[in-house]
Amino acid sequence: MEIALRRLDGVDQVTISIQQQALSVTLKPGSRFDPQGIRDAVARADVSILRFYVEARGQVEQKGDERYFVAGKDRFLLVASRDVPAGEPIWVNALVDDNTNPLQMRVNEHKPLEP
Repeated sequence: MEIALRRLDGVDQVTISIQQQALSVTLKPGSRFDPQGIRDAVARADVSILRFYVEARGQVEQKGDERYFVAGKDRFLLVASRDVPAGEPIWVNALVDDNTNPLQMRVNEHKPLEP
């Protein structure tokens, strides 16, 4: 499974914890988040992913009534995350729903970054 994950475009590091039943994939700066590619890579080892927790740097953009977290080329529709500030660089820890289009993100934690 680790080898399959490392072969994905943009993957920098892979950490797997069997005890915690979790894996961590760190992407290179500028790489796109590809949840389906990650799901396919782990499926080869007969493993499935229940949830994607994401840590990312970016900023929130307001488009009418909708708010998007933008990190590089990735855009996530924010849901239930009204307290996240728009227009400034931030770090987020969030849960991503990859069964939606666009991908939806629920921010658990955020903090400002130095510009």
